[in-house]
Amino acid sequence: MTTTDDLDCRFYPGYEDEHARFDRALRRHLREGMVVLDAGAGRGDRYPYGYAAIARRVVGVDLSGAVGRNANLTDAVVADLAALPFRDGTFDLAFSRYVFEHLERPLPVMRELRRVLAPGARLIVHTPNRWHYVALAAIVTPESFHRWFNERRGRAETDTFPTRYRANDRRAIRRLAAASGFRVAELDLFETKPDYLFFSRTLYRAGIAYERAVSRWDSLEGIRVQLIADLEAV
Repeated sequence: MTTTDDLDCRFYPGYEDEHARFDRALRRHLREGMVVLDAGAGRGDRYPYGYAAIARRVVGVDLSGAVGRNANLTDAVVADLAALPFRDGTFDLAFSRYVFEHLERPLPVMRELRRVLAPGARLIVHTPNRWHYVALAAIVTPESFHRWFNERRGRAETDTFPTRYRANDRRAIRRLAAASGFRVAELDLFETKPDYLFFSRTLYRAGIAYERAVSRWDSLEGIRVQLIADLEAV
């Protein structure tokens, strides 16, 4: 019987996942001696990175006190992203990973991130695209289902947060960037392995077919699952 692992070996040899792609996008701008902001850093155990080996400081901000246990950081701060306790132009680079889909009011957050970035600094955002079928399913299903589904995937209930999907597609990112003092340098939309369909070989095969179609045709770029935005502070 063919398993999802067998399908991965067949269809995704040498696979680069979304985390590696995000890391590559960020490291294009990371320089020695920079002061870096991780916006929505959390505990840091799900997405470890080694930017502190290059940057002078890596400051993580989160509403949860769990940010104090984040081993990726040199400094941890409990604060709201819409009211950051830093002076103007403090940071040379900022990033936010799987946070923008949860923002109730994204524009104040974007404006605050722009305020604390130096002119010419970059903000790298990684978020699911709201027009992918996974995000659309998340919009129409209750949070209790999200908790149940993520538990089956091995994710703790405390790591499941309400999703808003108000800053998660090309049009929204461009609009928010223009309103908050950013220039859109690049928007990278790409499809990944359909890991969210792990529970069914049949659905996993269908997910592979979807991935192949939207990856092949540029006209279908807008319904790919992953979105990485490279924004320049102007």
